[in-house]
Amino acid sequence: MIEYWREWLYPLGFLAAIAFSSRMLLQWVSSEKKRHSIVTPAFWKLSLCGNTLLALHAFIQMQFHVCLVQVCNLVISWRNLNLMQPLAKQTTTRRTIILLCSSAVSVIAAFWLQGYLLVGENETWFRIPVMPWQNNAAPNISWEWHLLGFSGLLLFGSRFWIQWWYAEKHQASYLGRAFWWTSLLGEGLCLIYFVRIGDPVNYIGPAFGLIPYIRNLMLIYRTRKIQSDSTTVSLEGIIHGKSV
Repeated sequence: MIEYWREWLYPLGFLAAIAFSSRMLLQWVSSEKKRHSIVTPAFWKLSLCGNTLLALHAFIQMQFHVCLVQVCNLVISWRNLNLMQPLAKQTTTRRTIILLCSSAVSVIAAFWLQGYLLVGENETWFRIPVMPWQNNAAPNISWEWHLLGFSGLLLFGSRFWIQWWYAEKHQASYLGRAFWWTSLLGEGLCLIYFVRIGDPVNYIGPAFGLIPYIRNLMLIYRTRKIQSDSTTVSLEGIIHGKSV
């Protein structure tokens, strides 16, 4: 009975994929208009929506690694929105860290409780979902594949830790080169893993995101080149003026 409901609740995860794809499309369009890579509050609001939906989906489907990463990213998305507020409304870094740790512990406790209540149901924290349109059982995947997937998720999730560190340091929300390079490498590994286990909810987003990631890197390097050229021209003008 539990497996039956998990199969039919699987499409819930597509809502998260839509939210994540929408945030990247919105960010990409906004960056193209400004001709440089930017981030808006709408990006983080859609991130919050996607993080929440995918964490719920992963909990229902018993995918601990996905749920843990999404819950941590949810806190970081919220923090970035908080940093866009007036200084008086911003919380402290210490409180954010406490919230992050509490959320991670809550995920561990929730998975333990679910496994305890469903004892005898062959539960695992790294379950491979079965979709309602599938006629066969989930493939038997070795632990090496799960290790690859977990590594990809950690790398992919670390982009927000890098971004968060920069945001706390400068007290401003910003998506830099490290964010986009980590996104590109992490999603590449995730894409390989989720295609292997046949989990479309988790590989549709990565497949869509590759183009915006590459384009944002192009815009960042283009902006840096323009700034570098402007600095060179200014220095040449100063030197030329002195020599005259």
